[in-house]
Amino acid sequence: MIRTLFAASLLCLATTACSESTEVSDDLAESSSYLENPTGRTERVVTGPSAKPVRIGEGGPRFDACQSVGEVGGHVSGSLPVLSAPFDAAERIDNLLAGQTVYVCTRSHDQQWFGIVYDKQSGAVAGEGGSVDCGVSSPVRAKRNYDGPCKSGWVESLFVVLVAG
Repeated sequence: MIRTLFAASLLCLATTACSESTEVSDDLAESSSYLENPTGRTERVVTGPSAKPVRIGEGGPRFDACQSVGEVGGHVSGSLPVLSAPFDAAERIDNLLAGQTVYVCTRSHDQQWFGIVYDKQSGAVAGEGGSVDCGVSSPVRAKRNYDGPCKSGWVESLFVVLVAG
């Protein structure tokens, strides 16, 4: 009886160990709509049900918060839609014109979408004639959702040409 129970327990453990999802993610903050700011406090982020915040600091504490700079290329509609999440059905939150400079901070798993930070008013990023410091051109201590003074969102990577990074 004990041997049968022990064998059944081992079989259960082996089955569990071979299950589909064994991936550990650091996106707990993202999934619960919370973010950790640089001071270590946790704050509630108010976003739509399908919004996915742009993450910064993915390269680690020795690299800039956003590691690349890109320039918006031509889009079929005349302006590139900025969406609240990396998929076509997400809410459109802004539009960018060709030539607009953006920080590329993160990418979707399939590389089809860039998570960007940009200064809509000046048309350029800080350090390249921009008037606003978006706070992403220097390192941050840990990965986190962007909550700075500039705008952020998701664009199709096909329409952004990387110019520095």
